[in-house]
Amino acid sequence: MDTFPPNEHRKHRRSPAHADRGEATTQMVILTPILVLLVFLGVQAAIYFHAANVATAAASQGAAAASFPGTDAGSAVAAAQMTIGELGAHSARAPTIDVSGGYVMVSVEVLVPRIVPFFPASVTRAVLEPRERFVPESDR
Repeated sequence: MDTFPPNEHRKHRRSPAHADRGEATTQMVILTPILVLLVFLGVQAAIYFHAANVATAAASQGAAAASFPGTDAGSAVAAAQMTIGELGAHSARAPTIDVSGGYVMVSVEVLVPRIVPFFPASVTRAVLEPRERFVPESDR
């Protein structure tokens, strides 16, 4: 026969599962915000890289438009802004065009929608392209 009092006897026979009661809930309370933050960071990174690709494409289109002989900066700006609009982004400011030394450089800044506060609000990309020039057949 047992020498333990009746209440003392029950204390010692508790199952290990009964001792861990509430542990899963505590783990979920701690892990859920971390998992949500990781998901938001992944989405924010995808949005940022999409905006960077849009800025690169717009700068490339603007530089290609400005590289033709006889074109002005207005056509390059229009081409860059049209590309930004077609790709569903918003420019932070008007694209800048710099023509010098036989090259044209177009710089575009695109706004980045933010869902995580510490990511940059915009991304800037610049493309440098040689300016085309006509060389007559006799000069080749």
